[in-house]
Amino acid sequence: MSRFRYPCTGRTATEGFGAFLEQELGPSRRSLNALARALSDTFGAPHVALTNSGSSANLAAALALREVTGPGEALVAGFTFPTTLSSLLSAGYAARAVDTEAGGFGMAPAALEAALTPETKVVCVTHFLGFPARLRALVSLARRRGARVLQDACETMDLQVDGAPAHALGDLTTWSFYHPHHLSAFGGGAVLSPDGAWHARVDSLVHWGRACTCHLEEVPCSAPAGMHHQFHYVRRGHNLEMSELNACFGRFTLQTWGEQEARRRAHYDVLFRALKGVPGVRVWPAPAGSGSPFVFPFELSGRPIEPFAEAMAGHGVEVRSLMGGPVVDQPAYADVPHDGLQKCRALARSAGFVGVHQTLPDADVAEVARLLAQELGAQA
Repeated sequence: MSRFRYPCTGRTATEGFGAFLEQELGPSRRSLNALARALSDTFGAPHVALTNSGSSANLAAALALREVTGPGEALVAGFTFPTTLSSLLSAGYAARAVDTEAGGFGMAPAALEAALTPETKVVCVTHFLGFPARLRALVSLARRRGARVLQDACETMDLQVDGAPAHALGDLTTWSFYHPHHLSAFGGGAVLSPDGAWHARVDSLVHWGRACTCHLEEVPCSAPAGMHHQFHYVRRGHNLEMSELNACFGRFTLQTWGEQEARRRAHYDVLFRALKGVPGVRVWPAPAGSGSPFVFPFELSGRPIEPFAEAMAGHGVEVRSLMGGPVVDQPAYADVPHDGLQKCRALARSAGFVGVHQTLPDADVAEVARLLAQELGAQA
């Protein structure tokens, strides 16, 4: 049981799912195809390959990219989730981390430009905490070097850049449907592809590396005919497919997407209004014209976040670090080279976040805002 009266997420709503499941589960892959189609329609994604987690989506995307680019280097931001980096390393890339932009969470275009070499084959852009990275500038720099772009959008959905879906830029984009994320399938993820060729490659990697695509709707299958049709393998893949049960729950929660998005935005606004203007505290406005942030981050000017987080724990409020800070400071990735990550490390020392999830009661979010403002105001 959590020690926090006010945690970052609450219980995912399941009321009514039993009846939905009984009606909609149906034959094998019915919900998988229906969820992929619904996500495509809702978010304007032309091709969606469903996986059993966001981490598996990153692995499938990294393997697909490696097939196209061959060996070389992948550049990642300091704030990159561990399994995103693990996927690139597992795919055979040499990885290097570059600094984030001043006062922000995304990869700095200037740091990327300085880090690019002829060996750079992939630039991995993480939209950390659901805040859009400077995507157009990063994609432009990557393209200049002939590098592919992978977007880790597992902490956001409906990300927009100048009115267009972010997944329309770059090459492959990944989502996660882990229950604290924007859309819960109680597990699962997706790889968004810009065209059919990328999608076929990703889908094959998700399904053991086979050529058969009979499980996909309205896609002509090119695997050789005969009794071995389903057992013709053209690449070294994995079984990364989402379960039919997870897909069914994903369909169930997608029905109320608009309501969930509105609640997250409202929760963010309550916290932003409470902390904006508090001396010694920095807050970020929600991205304009884009999907809601994953959480509500705040920074203490010139002070470490850890003592404050412990003080708030005494009030029952959960304040989390920026996912443990720069990924290369974790023991598992200490051998990954980087450019010093000065801005990333400075922000990680002084910033943390609280939740805005749709599962949190409105009254609890208002109380967290009050307690934060009270404690921060007292320390100013």
